[in-house]
Amino acid sequence: MTDPAPSRRSPFALAAALVLVATIVAAAHWPVLRARALSFDDAAFVTTNPLVSHPGWASTRRFFAEVLEPSTVKGYYLPLSMTSLMIDVAMGARPDDLAVFHRTSLALHVVATLLVLLIVERLFGSLVLAAFLALLFGLHPLTVEPVAWIGERKTLLATCFAFASVWTYLEGRQPRRGHGTWLAISVLSFALALLSKPTVILLPLLLLVIDVWPLGRWSARAVIEKWPFALLSIASGIVTWLSHQRTAGIDPLLGDDAARWPVRAGYLLAFYLGRLVRPVDLSCAYPAPRPFALSNPAVLLACGVTVALTTLVIVLARRTRAPLAGWLIFVLAIAPTLGFVQYSWVMASDKYVYFPVLGLLLALGALLSGAAKSATMRPGAMRAVVLVAALALLAVEARGVRAAIRNWADSLTLYRHMADVDPGAPVVQCQLGVELGRHGDAAGAVAHLRRAIELEPRLAEAHYDLGALLAADGRLGDAIEQLRQAEPLMPRDADAPYNLGATLALAGRLDEAEAAFRRAIAIDPRHVQALGHLAGLLAARGRSAEAVEWFRKALALTPEDPSLHNGLGTALLLQGGDVKEAVEHLEHAMRLQPDWAAPVNALAWLLATSPDAGVRNPARALDLARSAVAMTAGNDASALDTMAAAQAAAGDFPAADSSARRALAIASRSGSHAEALVAGIQERLRLYERRTPYRDASGGPAPRR
Repeated sequence: MTDPAPSRRSPFALAAALVLVATIVAAAHWPVLRARALSFDDAAFVTTNPLVSHPGWASTRRFFAEVLEPSTVKGYYLPLSMTSLMIDVAMGARPDDLAVFHRTSLALHVVATLLVLLIVERLFGSLVLAAFLALLFGLHPLTVEPVAWIGERKTLLATCFAFASVWTYLEGRQPRRGHGTWLAISVLSFALALLSKPTVILLPLLLLVIDVWPLGRWSARAVIEKWPFALLSIASGIVTWLSHQRTAGIDPLLGDDAARWPVRAGYLLAFYLGRLVRPVDLSCAYPAPRPFALSNPAVLLACGVTVALTTLVIVLARRTRAPLAGWLIFVLAIAPTLGFVQYSWVMASDKYVYFPVLGLLLALGALLSGAAKSATMRPGAMRAVVLVAALALLAVEARGVRAAIRNWADSLTLYRHMADVDPGAPVVQCQLGVELGRHGDAAGAVAHLRRAIELEPRLAEAHYDLGALLAADGRLGDAIEQLRQAEPLMPRDADAPYNLGATLALAGRLDEAEAAFRRAIAIDPRHVQALGHLAGLLAARGRSAEAVEWFRKALALTPEDPSLHNGLGTALLLQGGDVKEAVEHLEHAMRLQPDWAAPVNALAWLLATSPDAGVRNPARALDLARSAVAMTAGNDASALDTMAAAQAAAGDFPAADSSARRALAIASRSGSHAEALVAGIQERLRLYERRTPYRDASGGPAPRR
């Protein structure tokens, strides 16, 4: 075959085929719209990503501008994929309602399937063959993972643009077509693919293989015209290496590990072929054979299959180049995920096959096309046999798609399924523990997290998640021990010292907590939670001037955070600073979160107890205090204490006496940490008995409980 021949099919037939294929693929995957599962990195990509969850030009700018050090998703430079997820959020997607995410992902999968149809039809000139191979791709159960896994938007986008690059490249080979225009569109599509996910980086080599077969145009010109693709690949490779190394770390194989890499590659190639032929027990992560060495029969068999298949296609190349070319395309496309460079703990995953399978489809297309031309059966009988076999195969695939989607019903179902597939995977045990904790099964969660640590003592996430779970359960000593073990294992992650600091603060170990917060800020100066907690800790320790400084830094990053406005307003009062500014921040916090009692109570206290008659406003103080008491259902000693002060300021001392006694009763039951509040209420109660309002000489809010 030389250049693809001009198609003789009518535009109507092509349009009908595209609509039919799109409808079938969408129908088979439709239940994915109800999937609620979140997988390994979905939190980083969506649920806890501040740029994705706050759509706008500012987020988009950061996605594209943070080239070598992406700040919200560590590793790849993925601006297009992140922007796509952000747009979904703008359209109504939420962590508890993933339908919009899945709708976009399903649409992209349908587009990728249609591009397969166009590529095959352009190469082989058969619309029926193209539709069949497109459905074979679109209905394969391995496609469920990139559609259902929110964070794998990058795989779908990159594959769509990579397929578009191949198709437009082929269109440019048509007679009487604007070759330069189509080539430019192909280069642009490749650039967009790299901005979505750089694992398609070897596409220029795939195009060279296609030049040899099936285009039959191997020449110096064919090589030279790939220079724009090559430049993009080189640039993307440099950016990917640097961004991953700076944010997530990257480990090239060296020494003995490099020598063992061919075994890994040989095993994985055969493993993926097995998944394609028999797609059962699908998982987001598969177990590696133990031990992973040629002494293991499973590894030896897999490597033997890879060697035998490679030898076979080389031998067959004497008669036809199709099998060798298809195999080369598959191997080249999947090569970035074969582990020569370690950028993920996942050894094998369904999503890695999504783009590379194009090579196998082209080889199969050549085989079926050749078989149809050389068939000796009667045309009618052959068509019937082929049609029945094809429909049966597609029906089996569609059923497999539905079965695979059921595993994505919710996160707990997904992780339980993954644990069934590989009970010895520490990361899976860790995530299953986290999900059980979210569902209220604390004992089961602790058991699985401890099992993860037993399997991999240096698994930082297991120590971290176990520490967080124990802290939430009030087991602060054990939590601190786990978080201390997690911190050195997560040297680039500011969350580790931040959460350790928060737990130390709860345990009353304030010096250690302050040091931990400062370590978190040293790692990430934009870590708003660490900035805010450090400021709050300093305010509580009487260092209000320092607290004001840190609150201002945090607010510069998140100007609409009500807790920071409340903290800064309170710290300004404690510092004896600008009362007007303090009131503005407290009122801003109230506007941002109207149902939050803290700023309401703080402002009420100021208006009721300020020594400055120009600041005091007993009437408004009483209204605010009543609101704070209502917000806390009358069970908060501080709110009742503030209401008593407001009632006294308004001259209603019997009511102040009653409110203060209710506050005293609640505070007395709160334990030793409320001793200062109890003493303060008792002092104020004596004033009310003498018909004297309370004036706070410090100018600050009521002592916290």
